[in-house]
Amino acid sequence: MYVLHRDVGLAVQQGASSPEDLVRIASVILDGLGCATADEAWNRLCADFRAGARGTPSSGWQAAIILKMMHYLGFVGRLSDEYARIELCEEVLRHGQAAWQATAVLFSASRGMRLGMGNPAALQVELDIVERARGTASGDTPELDLVRAFLRFHLGLFGGADDFDAAIEELNALRGTRAARAEKDHLLDAVIAFLRMQQASRREDEGALVARMVELDTVLDASPLNGPVRLRMEAWRELAWETLQGLRAARGEGRDTEGERCVHSADAVRDQARALPAYMRLSVLCETGVARLLRAVATDDPAGAREALSLLGEGIELLELDDWRWTPYVYQFGWGHFWIAERDGIGEGHQPGSFDLGIDWLTRAVRASEQCEHPMWADMSFTLALALWARGEVFPHEPSGRADLDAARRTGLDAVTGAVRSVLLQSGTPHAAENAQGVGQRALTVAGWCLGADALTDAVRALEAGRGLTLHAATVWASVEKMLDALGEGEEEQKLADEWRTAGDVLPGKPWSAAHAAASAGQPVQSSRLRRRVLKALENSPHGERMQDVPEPDRIGVALRTMGRTALVYLLPKTERQPGAALVITSAGGVRAVRLPSLNLAAPELVAYRRTGSPGRDAGGPPTEDSVPPPYDPGALGLLCDWAGRAVMEPLLREVPGPEGKEPSLVLVPMAELSAVPWHAARLPGSGRYACQEANISYIPSARLLCEVAERPATRMHQTLVVGDPERNLPHAGEEANAILKTFYPGGDLLGPGIATPAAVKDWLGRQRGGVLHLACHGMVEQGEQVEQGQRHSSYLRLADGRRLPAEELTEGSARYPGLELVVLAACRSNVSGRGWDEAYSMATAFLVAGARSVVGSLWPVPDDTTSLLMYMTHHYLNQEGQTPGTALRSAQTWMLDPMRVAPPEMPTPMKERVPQLRESDLVGWAGFTHLGW
Repeated sequence: MYVLHRDVGLAVQQGASSPEDLVRIASVILDGLGCATADEAWNRLCADFRAGARGTPSSGWQAAIILKMMHYLGFVGRLSDEYARIELCEEVLRHGQAAWQATAVLFSASRGMRLGMGNPAALQVELDIVERARGTASGDTPELDLVRAFLRFHLGLFGGADDFDAAIEELNALRGTRAARAEKDHLLDAVIAFLRMQQASRREDEGALVARMVELDTVLDASPLNGPVRLRMEAWRELAWETLQGLRAARGEGRDTEGERCVHSADAVRDQARALPAYMRLSVLCETGVARLLRAVATDDPAGAREALSLLGEGIELLELDDWRWTPYVYQFGWGHFWIAERDGIGEGHQPGSFDLGIDWLTRAVRASEQCEHPMWADMSFTLALALWARGEVFPHEPSGRADLDAARRTGLDAVTGAVRSVLLQSGTPHAAENAQGVGQRALTVAGWCLGADALTDAVRALEAGRGLTLHAATVWASVEKMLDALGEGEEEQKLADEWRTAGDVLPGKPWSAAHAAASAGQPVQSSRLRRRVLKALENSPHGERMQDVPEPDRIGVALRTMGRTALVYLLPKTERQPGAALVITSAGGVRAVRLPSLNLAAPELVAYRRTGSPGRDAGGPPTEDSVPPPYDPGALGLLCDWAGRAVMEPLLREVPGPEGKEPSLVLVPMAELSAVPWHAARLPGSGRYACQEANISYIPSARLLCEVAERPATRMHQTLVVGDPERNLPHAGEEANAILKTFYPGGDLLGPGIATPAAVKDWLGRQRGGVLHLACHGMVEQGEQVEQGQRHSSYLRLADGRRLPAEELTEGSARYPGLELVVLAACRSNVSGRGWDEAYSMATAFLVAGARSVVGSLWPVPDDTTSLLMYMTHHYLNQEGQTPGTALRSAQTWMLDPMRVAPPEMPTPMKERVPQLRESDLVGWAGFTHLGW
């Protein structure tokens, strides 16, 4: 062993950076042992180790030497006995000298990382070993830190965005250390730029993506790196460029050609890759093939797609089936063939078999991803569903076509219902919302297929699976401690429950470095890795079903009956294949569809309204007299309400009457951009009356949340907190707050300028048991480009001194506020989602998740005069006439619509004097407020 170690050391001194160097060093080991293959040499080394004495400094030294040789042997061949590597690491860590441990573990973890990339549990084992080695090392360990960062990066690829983002921070911190100097520093810069490009793509952040591409261009222009490294960098750049073009296309922008760089031809890539070792060659071929495929699809270039698929196919032939890269590359290969088949269509003499190749490869990818719990499983399954549907539509009346359409519905339904697992894995709101992107749109597609087949219950499942996933995750994790306790008293179950209990709540959106620093200091965090273990422990329990499944119509019906509602109604806009519709779940648990052919996101009235009343503007809340008027153009809003009545509410109310002649009480779940419409203010054709004058209308993000809220017991309104004008810039809000407190809640608390802090509000929330919370303040919603990378707060209330009470702090962690009867948010846009339409993540829904039974929130910046009167009258009907919160808001709105309205005697004089100034035609003043919950 000593002689072999010496010879290997001499070989390393001659160079150990290029592929040729690594092959040369491996040959020295093979010759020294007299072995023909790497696996034969590895098995001999391991057998010699196992035959010798253990538990001594000598055995620790021997284990370290073998791990070093393993590094070079693994480069030229497969090594079969991977368990021996873990044995060797244990021997080094227990009995080897500290000086050897870091290097030995470094060699082991580098290999383990490559082998375990498709297995989060295996990666966790490697990470634990690295952490132990770091703990025993003296001084800095930048090499181990580098390996740790890459391990966390690969863990992030399998679902944990927190690990992915942490890896970027850790790699960035290693710039300039001895682990990343000279030539390696250029490589590290390129890797960081690439990871940041992936991060920006995940967040759909065009600005950040462009900036990261500039970073990579700088590295490419200045780097001395050549060969496979440069080829892969160029492929990364191509991938990022095509992702950027996809984001531009989603906004309706054309393809940008100015930043496009010249690329090698496919033959040139092949020529340069031919001399590389197999594992490097396949990376170059596959990465370049995927980038070229994206370009070909974006530019409608079938010849380019076929050339890209040839590169990708050559790379796939070099992959072993257990290589983690096999699944995503085979998926791209299948998708490319599907795109070509769908584009070319079925011409004369063609058969449906033109789709078969793509569907076959997609099916293989889906099966492989299901076995390894791949985070792309839902994406792959949905693409397979699209391919099956496209093939089935070619011959829809033949048995094979009908079978394809049925399989498409089943596969698509599995894809949307399975997407929740990836959301549940995330350690906080920003990452959860990123993972939920696009699920709502897929749900609409699958629901349309189900409606066409009259599979209405499946349509409900699809829609529910795509709604409010971030809110659902927050609800689940708040109660997971009780779920773990209910598993039983086994040692492992109790250990996991204790670990969860002692883990600190991660406040997602703040830099992960802060949470990571806490973990490094010994404070545990509820990371995605801990969440993965919890999901695994709960998956076969009734709690696991609740976490990942959706409520059936029968359960929804129970919730509706409990709350005295007639029906839950999903509003579905028109798609390419299906007309608009309302999917109605009755209080008896029945399901039926109401066709609404004019319910179209492209309706001119909706397009004009969204253009004049952009949901991306900052909100004030209630504005002062000399402030900027509400951005919503009253004319566009009026036309929108006319369309909403004509297209939706008139036929819906006709088809869904109330019980025994009573007015219907509907709970609406508008899908996609339909969430921007005030459906309760829809003007009915003929009568000119508004929907809220004919029916009681509330809203809810999802049936899941409806069922949760329905189970909350009523409490008497014992305590009240009113917040008014906390920043001294909303005098009418202050007047409103004082009037409401004095008239209706004389024993309540008032927080005004200087003292209405987030801490004071949350303290009251924690103490109340049967509370009413009224907040008259500024409300803010930040969307799209306003949300910085990883920004924590998407919507928040501005309280004293401009301090924020954000939605995220209400939903994250385990703190909940039982007994909170009512929250009234007299703040602008407090029921507007800052994280996508179908996520429905707003201040109002955050309070609902946090424990409130009823919430009132607004859809737009609301005017001061009418808001103060509307809020006063809502509390009037709530207290003086004993109405429920939803009915009280409705009564206040219909009071404002009554030209003969009379102010209550107890209303303060300054407010009474404004009552005659109200105009029933002023939709902006009353129609923006919505009710959620009881």
